[in-house]
Amino acid sequence: MIRRTKMRTLLLTGLIIAGIISTAVGGISGEIVNGLRVLSNQDINSKNITLYRGDYVVFPVAEGESRTLEVKGLEIVQAFPSKEKDKSYVKFKKTGEYDYTYGAVKGKITVIEYEQPNYHAVNAQQAKEIIANISPLILDVRTPQEFAQGYIEGAMLLPVQSIQREYGKIADYKDKPVLIYCATGNRSTVAAKLLIDNGFKNIYNMRYGIAEWEKNGYPVVKGSAKAK
Repeated sequence: MIRRTKMRTLLLTGLIIAGIISTAVGGISGEIVNGLRVLSNQDINSKNITLYRGDYVVFPVAEGESRTLEVKGLEIVQAFPSKEKDKSYVKFKKTGEYDYTYGAVKGKITVIEYEQPNYHAVNAQQAKEIIANISPLILDVRTPQEFAQGYIEGAMLLPVQSIQREYGKIADYKDKPVLIYCATGNRSTVAAKLLIDNGFKNIYNMRYGIAEWEKNGYPVVKGSAKAK
């Protein structure tokens, strides 16, 4: 009986340790709200923050408080809360490990690429071939103003900030190929994760955005932005 209890204790301990290791290695900080990754005080106090490249990140600040974020190596210096005309988030464009300070807190931010079996990062040429060969849903996750300046023919406008509220518009495509793009590949990465987390099974992300598409001389359509 004692031996069985000891073995059970060892097994439970092993499972707990495995869970801790899994969380430490694979855990991404914060949660996505309306296209933004919102961090909590717990995330900040852990002093080790993990983000995906392309995340637009909001740092917590108490009412009446002011804190400044500085990230060495990324030339990021931003006050929270932001001034009225400033953006209320910070965009992380490059992978790597970076030292940061946020008020009195010092720690490390690790920025990684998003990787999943049903996620494929493609360049503009590959995206063009995908459109020609398998006719995916083409999803433009920029703003209506950007969309009007030029979009890929056949694209549907669904800004990344609206995706969580408007999954129903594209629910029929969960089992079909979806090609996502933005300006430079950051917002589209966030959008890809949101869709995969909600059951979409075949996502293509145009890694360098419509900027690379146009640089390659591929055609765009100009006109008013109308979400389908």
